[in-house]
Amino acid sequence: MVSDSELDFTAKAIEGLELKKSHLLREAGEVDLELRYARARHGRLLNRKAPIFKLPNEILSHIFMICQRTPGPRAMHVPFEVLASHVSTMWREVSIGTPLLWTAIVIKVRPRQLLAKKVLEWKLERTRVYLSRTSTCPFTASFDIVGPFQVDQILDLISAHADRWLRLSVSIKNPPAATLEIWQALHSLYAPALEHVSIWLTRLSNSMGEHHHHSDTDCMPLIFRGGAPSLKFVRVSGMALGCLQPPLGLVETLHLSGYPLSYASFRTMLDGIPNLLNLSLHRMHITNRPADCAPIVLPNLRALRVCGNLDDETTLPHRIFRVFRAPLLESLVLKDLDAFDEQVFPTVHTLSLYTCPFSAGEMFRMLRAFPALTTFRLDESLPDILDLLGMPHGASGKPPWPHLQTLAVTDMETADVELLCDMIEHRQTLNTPLARLFLDRRSRVVLRKKERLDWLQKTLQVDRHDGVYSWPANLGYEDNDEGFWDP
Repeated sequence: MVSDSELDFTAKAIEGLELKKSHLLREAGEVDLELRYARARHGRLLNRKAPIFKLPNEILSHIFMICQRTPGPRAMHVPFEVLASHVSTMWREVSIGTPLLWTAIVIKVRPRQLLAKKVLEWKLERTRVYLSRTSTCPFTASFDIVGPFQVDQILDLISAHADRWLRLSVSIKNPPAATLEIWQALHSLYAPALEHVSIWLTRLSNSMGEHHHHSDTDCMPLIFRGGAPSLKFVRVSGMALGCLQPPLGLVETLHLSGYPLSYASFRTMLDGIPNLLNLSLHRMHITNRPADCAPIVLPNLRALRVCGNLDDETTLPHRIFRVFRAPLLESLVLKDLDAFDEQVFPTVHTLSLYTCPFSAGEMFRMLRAFPALTTFRLDESLPDILDLLGMPHGASGKPPWPHLQTLAVTDMETADVELLCDMIEHRQTLNTPLARLFLDRRSRVVLRKKERLDWLQKTLQVDRHDGVYSWPANLGYEDNDEGFWDP
């Protein structure tokens, strides 16, 4: 039989052991904390022995700036400036003390993200951190938001720093509520340093937008009414073209996309941009054009892009060229067009065609339209043009485009390899040789499989290119909102 004294003894033993254990655990915790401090101090001392620690902070800051501009692995989703600030105490001090590292504010939210509203709140706080670290530097802001999220807080936050905006990009697929929020944040702002504005809003459905066109007075600025004297680049797409148009008087590059616009409003808009150098029209519906209207004169236009809609037979986007008179036009890009009217572009030296399945008649008209062409870019949609470029044409015995020097080919099919090689060989025979050929990866693979790539490389200069060109060519920075090439 167990006595009470035995029970008391074992209970006291357990209590003593538990007390001893708690003391040991506390002591172990203290030792663990001391160990972490010792390791951290040891790590800092090791860092100080590293050669990079000997660099002055100014040089390390410059290295950070170079690394930030260098493209990293696609799988890396954390911005370089954040990564650098987490490497060591020294790197954190240098990165936070380099305002130019924090001048690109990017907010991207998708509805499929877990707790997307929390993500938006977190990125709002992140924007505050970036703004504080930019100090007084000009900065760029980019917002790409899909879903029914309120964006007024984040717009109000950056609007308080409008005097430092360099580039502003807003892409929101959440109309019409976001439209009012953007207008309220931007309508009266003064942005003295702002050079680039890109605003993309989902287009209205046909039932809402098919009868909505600008009136002539609608071309007045609707945002930045305080002024944007440095604004040179504007992209307005979808609903933004109807209700969020910035001042255009000093703009040099203009993108218009996806919105029904009356000819009267279109003309009023372009007449008010005397310095326009580059014009891009992406799936625009220009309506109610009078048959006998005078052309819109664009005296300084150098580059023009037009993307039509092969599924829409009513808009005839190729006839937009009849609307313009551009005596200095140098570069023309056509996408998703299936017709080409009889006309001449005497000053154009660069032509790019993408998804333009012209008939034989259209191809012959096109060959006659560009007497001064020196650079031609095309994809697989028009292989027969290669055959025509190697044939003598007219009384001169020269092939079309006798001044052609550079050819760029993308997405070449195996069946077109001999067409390309024969054309190059024939032009050499006719004393109008090509000097340079650009090929994307697929075209190079096709040519290599047909054992013709080596011959081409021995015949003329062959360079790599993915087929997507910066537009305009002298932009000088990456345009992350370029949507002209989207299907």
